Amino acid sequence: MMFRFVLTALLLARLSVADDGITWLINYDGKSLPDSTWTAVGTMRAKIKDGALFLVDDGTDFGHYRATWKAEPGQEIVVEAAVRVVTTTGAVSGKPDSRSVWPWRDGAPVSILVSDGRHQEGLVFYVDRISTWTDRFVLTDAASDFHTYRLVIRGTDMSIAVDGVVKVRGQNAFWKSVDCAEPFIQFGSNSKRAQGEALWRNVRLGIRKPSTPAPPAPVKVTLSEPWLINRPDLKTKPTRPYVYRIGGRLLMSVAQGPDALYEPYGVMISTDEGRTWSVVKDWDQTEYAPLPMLSVKDGSVLGMSRWTWPQPDGTLRGRSVHWEANLAKFTSHESHIRLPAEYFSARVPFTCERHAFAEADGSVAMAGYSKTGPSTPEGLRAERRYSHLVRSADEGKTWSHFAVIGPGGEPAVAKTGARRMTALLRTGPFKPLVQTFSEDDGKTWSAPVLLEEGSVCPDLVLMSNGLLACSYGRPSGCLMFSADGGKTWSSHHVITDKTGFNYSGIVEVRPGRLLYLHDAGGLQALYVDVERQTPKP
Repeated sequence: MMFRFVLTALLLARLSVADDGITWLINYDGKSLPDSTWTAVGTMRAKIKDGALFLVDDGTDFGHYRATWKAEPGQEIVVEAAVRVVTTTGAVSGKPDSRSVWPWRDGAPVSILVSDGRHQEGLVFYVDRISTWTDRFVLTDAASDFHTYRLVIRGTDMSIAVDGVVKVRGQNAFWKSVDCAEPFIQFGSNSKRAQGEALWRNVRLGIRKPSTPAPPAPVKVTLSEPWLINRPDLKTKPTRPYVYRIGGRLLMSVAQGPDALYEPYGVMISTDEGRTWSVVKDWDQTEYAPLPMLSVKDGSVLGMSRWTWPQPDGTLRGRSVHWEANLAKFTSHESHIRLPAEYFSARVPFTCERHAFAEADGSVAMAGYSKTGPSTPEGLRAERRYSHLVRSADEGKTWSHFAVIGPGGEPAVAKTGARRMTALLRTGPFKPLVQTFSEDDGKTWSAPVLLEEGSVCPDLVLMSNGLLACSYGRPSGCLMFSADGGKTWSSHHVITDKTGFNYSGIVEVRPGRLLYLHDAGGLQALYVDVERQTPKP
């Protein structure tokens, strides 16, 4: 009887049941070094400091603690940790000020990773933000004090709360196939290059019964096998695709050089829904290659160079091309853009971005971004960039400023209804996107809303089935859908976790079928068949 009592007491000490129905299977309190429940992996630099476990990755090796557990089908998994980040660095060799980490490729110096035996994901901690290992980001001060972070995992969904406030809904965020079939939780570092220090006050994992049925999937997505788009004639592999449907053809503008100002681009064409591509004559390997391209009122095709050159008179000189409808002949001429003085830089260009629109009055609106703005520094690496709409009434010869879309670069802009538009903007690498809306054809825009998704090069397509599709990249290539014009994003999918620039472009090649182009593992394409599971509102 005494043996049974002791055994029961030990089990209750380990499997405590909280008020919210959680049975805690693993519970580390940070008051002493982890016990035999945990296995030390790598070289551990650990000590107890100020009532918490102080873990250090100084770059000579990594170290983390891992514990296994038994998963039960149909249960929610709850992971909770109280952490204070001290410092982290990036994984770029020879750059001590680097903060760049691609977690699935580089590992992460301060992180939690959890597996249910089928999928794995978790949290990566930085001084100024937290993120999943893939594509969800929360800007927060993780260094000045301890905060409690909670993951709630249900199937392939994973929400994130900070100090009890849900910051990430996490639809399909718990997505990656496991490396091993045994469920586990680990915390610490698994990065050979990036370094970090953090204090861990507690780490625990529990399970509970779901309180509500799982919602149905709003969108069914089927991916084809990808195919490479080869350019053996180029010394530099093409990257960063921007794609447009014009009539029955596809046009693609693609980078053909290093990631630098005035790198050459080229224009390619496909007549078979992106299966094969050829070069458009006279528009290959040139800094004047157009990036935004569109069909205008008379059926001809207008394109505007990505790059512009600041002029002494305060304008920006670019290059426009005007093709005949069959692309057999073209004319090209200088074009000039004038921005408000506070957005003009004599040092760096205004960048013409991927979207342009033919308006009913015959004018053309085009998106782009400046690398300076009110009370912000200017320069190629400036943190604060501003996105704009400019308009031309003379076939791209001159462009006047129409509106400031919002703070951020690389704008993706879509028309979502009568006079309604939305835009997604990049705020920085490995940071969340922001979104803004217009109800008056782009003349004025709402205050930006910070999304949970990030980090670079969004693209937007309003599909024939009413879904708004958005691709975005880095550190993975992802795709998400909205059924309400971008107000909510309820269907998320990782297309590839290979690494490259991780820029992408999408276009609807037939009703319900997207062509998804990306540069992870070489320039390549695949079809994404999209079936709406819920009726249109």
